[in-house]
Amino acid sequence: MITLYTAPSFEELPSLSPPCLELETWLRMAKLPYKKVIITAQSFELAPKGKIPFIDYQGNSLGDVFLIIEMFKQTEGIDLDASLTPVERATSLAFRRTIKENTYWGGVETRFGLEENWPHYRSLVARALFPEATLDVSEPFAEEFRKTMISQMQAHGIGRHSHQEISQIISADFQALSDFLADKPFFMGDKPTTLDATAYGYIANFLLPRYQGAIVEDVLRRSNLCDHSERMNQLFFSNCS
Repeated sequence: MITLYTAPSFEELPSLSPPCLELETWLRMAKLPYKKVIITAQSFELAPKGKIPFIDYQGNSLGDVFLIIEMFKQTEGIDLDASLTPVERATSLAFRRTIKENTYWGGVETRFGLEENWPHYRSLVARALFPEATLDVSEPFAEEFRKTMISQMQAHGIGRHSHQEISQIISADFQALSDFLADKPFFMGDKPTTLDATAYGYIANFLLPRYQGAIVEDVLRRSNLCDHSERMNQLFFSNCS
């Protein structure tokens, strides 16, 4: 049995963490059974790379979504991209890298960077990390977590831009994704592949919680991306409460 350490859900969003939702979606697409453990501040200490998601599998703890998926391709003989041509595989990898290494920071800016959104998200972070503590105790720790995320944005470089400039950068990602998806049900055609798990995990986290900001407004205008997220949710998480 696979044990998946992941972030909590919010309303119809199965996980508040994009990479956590990406991995859980992939596991469901691959039809691999797993036990789900919601992380807290204490369980972060178990993370082999100090971040989520991570899994326990055959007595080993493993982190990083890409490396976990590659491991399962070897151990379980599962390749959701088996039908793709080499060019399609390269295209899929390039889009996945764009989403994970660039588009992701638009979500960080929306949740942690914008003052109008942070109070609500601070409460979600506080409850997730310290579920048994009162908010007056846990929210100061959430504030420290925010400082860490803002510092990571600065180190990455995207945090050195204004919100308007960040929105412009992320909008280009959404435009490329929307243009490539076009009117297809899934990014690579009629069947969902790894790229769909990645896109869903990250784009769905722009849609919920529904926060203010130009970045959210931009993705909401891309109806095919919104429809894709709803399609993936219905296909792979319709049995979730």
